[in-house]
Amino acid sequence: MILWTLLACLESADLQPDEPGPMFDQAPVIQRIDWECDPDESEWSFEIQTENWTGGGWIWMGKSSSNAEAHRIKSVEAAADGSTDRLVLRLDIEADWRDANRGSSTRWLCSDVPNLTFLATVYNARSTDVEDCRVWGLDSTLWSRIESAHDCDEILELPESSDTGT
Repeated sequence: MILWTLLACLESADLQPDEPGPMFDQAPVIQRIDWECDPDESEWSFEIQTENWTGGGWIWMGKSSSNAEAHRIKSVEAAADGSTDRLVLRLDIEADWRDANRGSSTRWLCSDVPNLTFLATVYNARSTDVEDCRVWGLDSTLWSRIESAHDCDEILELPESSDTGT
């Protein structure tokens, strides 16, 4: 009897919506990037707010083409209708640079901020294509010299009195 009831429910349920929702319809666009380095907590934090869903992204930090690192930034709060996404990354600062691990810790100290260049990318939710990016820091052309990095010419405008934890 229970089996027949379940089958009857399945037959009447509309499993294919007539019109697809707005999810994944538009490419993600970076609306805001917040970042800081807290020397008391020995931690970097990055937050990216986008219009439309993302497929995640990357945060790059580096001093030169031979001295850079990349960390995956993941969605933590995507709107149910696909209209916004929020990505967050927290990185512990390692006392010994050799102990740094991709995605969880970094070699860069807060005092390194004036010598660093940063790159933030977000991916299309349906592919691995970079849809939007921002670069900031010492050398905005650094990422064009790193083969695995995305060459980005969208400069992040920083407030004059940004608190970088230095």
